[in-house]
Amino acid sequence: MQPCQEDNRSFFEKLQNAEGLDLRDNRGKKHDLAVVLVGVTLALLSHRDGNLSSIERHLKNHYARLMTALKLEIKSPISRAQLPRVLEKVSVEVFDRLLFENFGIKLDEAERKWFALDGKEIKGSIEKGEKRGEAVVQAIEHLSLEVQNQTYYSGNKESEVPAVRQLLKERGLSSQKVSLDALHCKPLTLELVVAGGGIYLVGLKENQKEMLAEVVKATEDLPSLCETGGWEKGHGRVEYRKYQVYGVGEIYQAPRWENCEIRTVVKVRRERTELKSGKKSQETSYYLTNQADNYQELSSAVRKHWGVETNNHIRDVTLKEDKMRSKKRMSAE
Repeated sequence: MQPCQEDNRSFFEKLQNAEGLDLRDNRGKKHDLAVVLVGVTLALLSHRDGNLSSIERHLKNHYARLMTALKLEIKSPISRAQLPRVLEKVSVEVFDRLLFENFGIKLDEAERKWFALDGKEIKGSIEKGEKRGEAVVQAIEHLSLEVQNQTYYSGNKESEVPAVRQLLKERGLSSQKVSLDALHCKPLTLELVVAGGGIYLVGLKENQKEMLAEVVKATEDLPSLCETGGWEKGHGRVEYRKYQVYGVGEIYQAPRWENCEIRTVVKVRRERTELKSGKKSQETSYYLTNQADNYQELSSAVRKHWGVETNNHIRDVTLKEDKMRSKKRMSAE
C-alpha cells in the first residue's frame, strides 16, 4: 500500500503556490495562471491532442463549471489569441513536475508537433500589371497537413519575414517544432524559436554565403552522425534522396548567430531521373537546426516540409491559382 501523501493540497492550490511557475511581469496581469493551467490540464486529461485551438474550445465550453468548482467569480475566459502568450510565460520544468506528480502526465518533447511555415499569394489578389498580391503565411502541421494558424501581408508592400515572426511570437509557435525555408535563415527569426524553447529546422542557401561556406566545409571534413535514404517515384520522375546529419556546434559562427544555438546540419542529396526524357539531375541542400539528437526525425521533417512546399507549388504554378481572377475582392478577414 502506498503511504499517505503529506501534501494533500489540491492541484489548483499547488499551482497557486508553485514557486517559479509564473514567468510573467507583475504588471498588467489579467488572467489567473493557476485557473488557466487547470483548464489546460483538464483539456489534456480529456484526450485533447495538444492543439491550442482544441484546448481553448475545451476551456471555453467548461469555463463556467470550472469556476464554480473552484468557487471563483465567473469572468471572461482566456481568448485564443491570449492563450499562447500566457503559456509562453510558464516555467515548463515546474509545470511538468506538477503534472507528473499529480496525474502521471509527462510533457515529453516528443509530444510537440512539427509545423511548416510557408507563404503563398491569395487566389485572385494579384491586380493587372502587378507581380505580387495579398499573401497568406500558414503554419501547417506536418502529419495532418491541417492549418494551425495563419496571418496575412501585402506582397507589394511587405515581406513574409515579419509575418512569420508575428506567428512565432503571437501564436505560441516559438515553443513548437517549426520548419522554414531559406528566406527565414536569419538570426532574429531563429532567436525567437530558441527563446520560446522550441526547435527550428531552416534551409540554408546563398542568402547566407559565409554560413553556407562554413557548413559545406564542415560536412566535407566531419564524419556523419546518421545516414538514411530511399527511392521515390512520382510526378513523372524517379528520385533518390540521401540524408546525412552532422554535428556542427563547434564550427565558426559570426557573433550575430551566437544566440541561435546552431547544433546540427542535415545535408540532403537528391538524384533525379525524368522518366520520359531520361534526363538526370543532382541537387544538394542544407538545413540548420538547434536539435542535437533524434536525427531520423530531422530527416523526416525535411521531407515533410518539402511536401507542404510542393503542395503550394502545385496550386500556384501547375494549377495557376495565382492568375485566377474573381469578381469579388478577396479579404484577409
